[in-house]
Amino acid sequence: MHQTLILFFLAFNVSLADSHQTHLQELKKEFPYGLLTDDFGVLNKQDLKTNTCIAEPTPFSEKDKVSSYPYWQCFEVKNSKMICERGKYDPHEKVVMSMLVVSGKRAGELHEFISRRPLPLRSCRLYQKDWRKFTKNEKYVCISASDPLKEMKESKTVWNWVFGRYKTRKGCDSYFRDECDGIRTCGS
Repeated sequence: MHQTLILFFLAFNVSLADSHQTHLQELKKEFPYGLLTDDFGVLNKQDLKTNTCIAEPTPFSEKDKVSSYPYWQCFEVKNSKMICERGKYDPHEKVVMSMLVVSGKRAGELHEFISRRPLPLRSCRLYQKDWRKFTKNEKYVCISASDPLKEMKESKTVWNWVFGRYKTRKGCDSYFRDECDGIRTCGS
């Protein structure tokens, strides 16, 4: 009986691995440029399709200085976080402003995903609340961002990106409205 259970679990794990490989191959076949890492089963075709509606799909290159096409990449949740970098009081908005920054470490490199512009600190804190909800007890988070810039800081590689949205198996949150809902698409 014990050997039968072990064989069953081994067969089940092999089946899951095959299913994941098929899923990843399908995504990369239809959207060859949109995913820079394994998605760990978090993303679907609609997630990648939305990015093709935002900008013309282009291959990722470390040498390109400007790429408005958003790429997806995934990180272990334990190696990622969201912070609100507190800024100054804005007399016009009558609130303290902040920059939303999502960061993730992978393969010895730091990736920082920064909001397009300052936002009220209380709005940033709402993003953090959703981040905690969506990442709690999750293993992976995938982040969509554009305009990569690579630099060296203290002998370490740091990538700066313009934040678009993130997703876990629990849900998605975005900087722009409707990007998580599949509403912002360019056809069926």
